[in-house]
Amino acid sequence: MSEEGELKIRMPDGRIVSAKKMNFKPVREEWNEYELEDGSKLYVKLVLVDVVRLDDFSPIGEPIYQIVSQNLVKVKASKEALEDVLRRTESRRGGPEVR
Repeated sequence: MSEEGELKIRMPDGRIVSAKKMNFKPVREEWNEYELEDGSKLYVKLVLVDVVRLDDFSPIGEPIYQIVSQNLVKVKASKEALEDVLRRTESRRGGPEVR
């Protein structure tokens, strides 16, 4: 019988390794900001959902952690990008073309 929070993980090489579910608390979750060529801003944040520590070690002796995460994405579209979307939408509808 395994302890609460103890798991078995199959490694890429086929080995089965014990792992322990780790509790955690967010200390800081920041947005990464990217400027796209059309002037729009793209914001991306990784949010940790789950963590387990494997009973295995890297080649340099560090513990191995496996994570489950979600990526949050938001966009602040530039005027150029919005005008492009409007132009494409109107041309598909057969409406007046915006120039």
